[in-house]
Amino acid sequence: MNKNIFLGLITLSILTVELLNAQIKAPQLVSGEPIQNGNPSGVGILSLPFYNGYSMGFASVKSNGKKDLFLQGTDGHGRGTYLYCFKKLSPTGTPVFSEPIKITVPFEDKGKNRGLIVQDKTGKIYGIWSFGQTLRYAEFDKKTLSFSELKRINIKGTPKGFSDFGVIPLKNGDYQFLFSVGEEGVFSNGETFPKKITYNAEGFWPYQLRKLGIYGGMSTSLEVASVDVKALTDLNQALFTIEGFVNYTHADNSYILSGTRLGNILFYKLNEKTGTLGKRHFAVDQDGILLRNPNVHSSPAYFYDNQENQGLITVGEGGIYYYKNTNKLDKVGNLSMHKPQHLLQENPKIYGGSLVMPSLADWDGDGKTDIIAGNSMGFLFFYKNTGSNESPIYGDPEYLKADGKIIHIQPGYREDIQGPGEARWGYTSPNVIDWDGDGLLDVLTGDSRGKFMFYRNIGTKTNPKLDREHTLYLDGMDMYGTWRTRPGVAKIGDRMAYITTDKDDEFHLYWQLDKYNLEDGGKLKIGDINIRGNKLGGGTVGRGKFEIVDWDGDGVRDLLVGTYGKQSIPDTTTGLPVNMKPKRGSTVLFLKNIGTDVKPHYEYPKVLKFKGQNISLGGHEIGVSAAKIGSSANRLNLVVGIETGVFIFYDRKDLSW
Repeated sequence: MNKNIFLGLITLSILTVELLNAQIKAPQLVSGEPIQNGNPSGVGILSLPFYNGYSMGFASVKSNGKKDLFLQGTDGHGRGTYLYCFKKLSPTGTPVFSEPIKITVPFEDKGKNRGLIVQDKTGKIYGIWSFGQTLRYAEFDKKTLSFSELKRINIKGTPKGFSDFGVIPLKNGDYQFLFSVGEEGVFSNGETFPKKITYNAEGFWPYQLRKLGIYGGMSTSLEVASVDVKALTDLNQALFTIEGFVNYTHADNSYILSGTRLGNILFYKLNEKTGTLGKRHFAVDQDGILLRNPNVHSSPAYFYDNQENQGLITVGEGGIYYYKNTNKLDKVGNLSMHKPQHLLQENPKIYGGSLVMPSLADWDGDGKTDIIAGNSMGFLFFYKNTGSNESPIYGDPEYLKADGKIIHIQPGYREDIQGPGEARWGYTSPNVIDWDGDGLLDVLTGDSRGKFMFYRNIGTKTNPKLDREHTLYLDGMDMYGTWRTRPGVAKIGDRMAYITTDKDDEFHLYWQLDKYNLEDGGKLKIGDINIRGNKLGGGTVGRGKFEIVDWDGDGVRDLLVGTYGKQSIPDTTTGLPVNMKPKRGSTVLFLKNIGTDVKPHYEYPKVLKFKGQNISLGGHEIGVSAAKIGSSANRLNLVVGIETGVFIFYDRKDLSW
């Protein structure tokens, strides 16, 4: 046999075995469990176990060098301390970590004690937490993965306490303590809704935007009773929050990096002898533009593998990112970094940021059901199904673009009902359907702005391409309703129906006139009563995620509603899920349509149950979409997106109501 042919056959055999192994290892949908990431490499975007939390820092626990990452979740759904052991660098130099190990801390963790990890020159690892205006610390045992008893450090010198802190080991073995200190924040006039004022008649936030600065002090050891601190900057360094402090060394000089709520990354030169900070600078991209974290908040940690592979890691609501450092300062003293990339993990779940809102559809026309999802950051993600409808495989997502630019909805200063402090939350909630009848799937959205938008597909069935967002109109006015809703959309007869909550926070039906215009179809009812969304006002309104679908198979379209944990549907006294027993939580409600498709009328909502137990998935709203996927793809099953950013699959056979 020809040598080249022989080698070719061997190569083909190896590839065949690898493909078979990849197919064998492909994750299967498990009812009631998050969908696993199906990347053939087994590595994908790190899926945070919480929607809100902090970077605690790096230490050498199971790796050589301080490369094992500690994260802290503070929300009720994912509260706790997690250790991610370093595994390797990806081909592009991004750190890859193991699946998380949950660590027990030496106190009752209620999510209120900001923590960090420090490793000293001798290799000892300490956990340090804030308790009111004091710090407490404990030594970490690498063998048992547990902490010793807490010891206390009093902090003296901050005018009204601190909101975040950092402890920086210095070259001589001493410690630099740093604290973010702010003006007293005023976020309302103290009244309840509707008397609570958020914007004045001119459209401005009528209160001072909170500003912060940095205080600091030095200590020769952690074994001290107190640390005296003083102002190192004016109280004008950032708005709302300064989040953590990490050190970076460049040309024998020490620097401090800090994150902020709005995403800018602060950069200061640190004098290790005097404990003072230089002028504020920023982290910038290679074009000299200030970097802005993609998600809300940017709690920092600093990763170092070698001189060529080091950089900043940031955690916020919506994900964890890595900024590879160029190790260059620009002419004005800013630190140049590469643009952020998703941090990576072995065997992750598919992840979409926080408060993910799925819509199931064959987006790229290959006959397989994909996922389009929005999130609290304001992005839209596309998860391609590389398997089949019976055994779907979803890997890392692509960002959806409109008019050639990544879709990133940000309400900014004026367009969020809760004020400028909520400027970075987009809450994109998509529904995918052929809205304009041209045979191509489009995207309809609600979001944090209370806007209802249409992204028209101007590509092809197999190569979709979205035009810029376009407003939907009602009676010539921009379509208006409550914020953070996913509109329910379905073709009924020869017309498109559109359901959302109106200005009264009541369920409302509209009908399509053309691709940009709607007409009123009236409020939806149970008996003679309008279906209400919430009993409270202000930012509690809206948030419902509507799916129009014949759920019970009787030939008439019903409503499934993904809810917010405090919603009260259909009325303010007995509504669900706020009165759900034994415990309220975000859930999926089934409203059976006992009318017709054209003139719907509903029964009292029922909570969907998984294996006889109420679906209860945290406190924020959850998204729901139905499609024929999974091993029982001959019937509608559910995918539910939850606040921690994962997607849970429910097989219809396990659901009841």
